[in-house]
Amino acid sequence: MKLLSCVLALVLASTAHAGRFVNITIDDASPSVIYAQTPYVRCTPTSSCDPSWVAQLYNGTSSITSGAVIVPFQGTAVYVYLGVEGTSYFSIDGSIRSSATGQDYMQNGLAFGEWGLANTNHVLAILPSNFTGEIIQLDYIVYTHELPGKNVGAIVGWVVGGLAFMAVLSWLGLLLVRRRRLRRISMRGIRLRDDWTERPSLQLDSGSLPQKPKIAL
Repeated sequence: MKLLSCVLALVLASTAHAGRFVNITIDDASPSVIYAQTPYVRCTPTSSCDPSWVAQLYNGTSSITSGAVIVPFQGTAVYVYLGVEGTSYFSIDGSIRSSATGQDYMQNGLAFGEWGLANTNHVLAILPSNFTGEIIQLDYIVYTHELPGKNVGAIVGWVVGGLAFMAVLSWLGLLLVRRRRLRRISMRGIRLRDDWTERPSLQLDSGSLPQKPKIAL
């Protein structure tokens, strides 16, 4: 039972480390963000934006625009944090996934989230509707990327091989203990024979043995 428990624990531990996920943040000022139009305003700690407002922004920056924003990424999920005045649409790989509507672009927050994607290259597009002069204030984007892990089959094989090696060592240990025990028993017999100084000796008296009758010819 203990051996089986060890097997299960090691296998579970190995599969748990087969792959891991990391969140990567893209700031609005990152070169990875492509703006179809130059932002009207870029809020920074040294800009004319309200300092108390800038202090609430990720990395202290944001970009205000009415044009499309394109962000390539590689991962399984993506989340967009922005403020919108009007309606803005979100698409992934050319497919509209959702929209966000607001009355004040200064109200930043989570406006869009998509998960369950393949861990491959994707293109996120933020598309303000230009019919009524929509404005967005982009703060930052977070995407989840899966790092490649070790081969699970190889890990399980290593675990099973290690357990087999441990089993062989245990068997050899038991065999060694058994041999030592038998040797101790044998040594006790030798000591008893050497120390028994008054042991009786068996002597045959030929005179007391019956004689074979002689046959007269």
